[in-house]
Amino acid sequence: MGISTMHLGRLAAASGMLSVMAGFTLAASAQIPMAWEYFDRTSKTEVYGLGEYLHSDGIGYNGPFGPVNIKMDDTGLGGFGMAYHFNQFLSVHADFMFGSATFSGDLPLATGGTFHESQEAFLQTGRFNVDYNIINRRITPFLTAGIGYQYMESELQNAPPVSYWYPGWGWAYGPATIWETDFTWNVGGGVRWNITDNLFLKATVGAQWLEYSGGNGITTQIEGIFAIGWMF
Repeated sequence: MGISTMHLGRLAAASGMLSVMAGFTLAASAQIPMAWEYFDRTSKTEVYGLGEYLHSDGIGYNGPFGPVNIKMDDTGLGGFGMAYHFNQFLSVHADFMFGSATFSGDLPLATGGTFHESQEAFLQTGRFNVDYNIINRRITPFLTAGIGYQYMESELQNAPPVSYWYPGWGWAYGPATIWETDFTWNVGGGVRWNITDNLFLKATVGAQWLEYSGGNGITTQIEGIFAIGWMF
């Protein structure tokens, strides 16, 4: 049985499509250098977008009638950053992230007993870090450390119509807006990849520490951060 003109046309179209896809694949491969080739970042600046997964230990307070424990649910933040590379290995960067998290706990009442509060809070963080890139290749592991801040603001809309004790603020009555800014410090490590001379990816895992106002000790936060950006 012979092959019809329609079948021949379909075969030709399919072959053409495969040829185009192969061409795009080869072109993309040609444009992306080997990850382990030498790459000099000296005097380069970069800007990038950020996404962060944040997990926090419980926050303990010494309440008026005994311990008060507050839990912060795992959350995600997003933001932006900028960096400057002094040489092939050392760089500094500033990161700023925004998002929300749910804080919950049992708060003491002046009349005795407690009431359960679960409230969403706005978070804004900033950090100023030094990175050490371990090798001068397009892909390299790195170490990082720095200091920063965490700003937290929450509106308590479901407070009872009696006096209650709120961690870090003391006695309050009815709906209230609470806020605080706390000093942070962090360490971490990860991998960065300069995919091209301009485009790069960066993944970091680490820990951050802070002491909430009135808190009973230091709180540890575990974080995973992903960045994609432009170097020039």
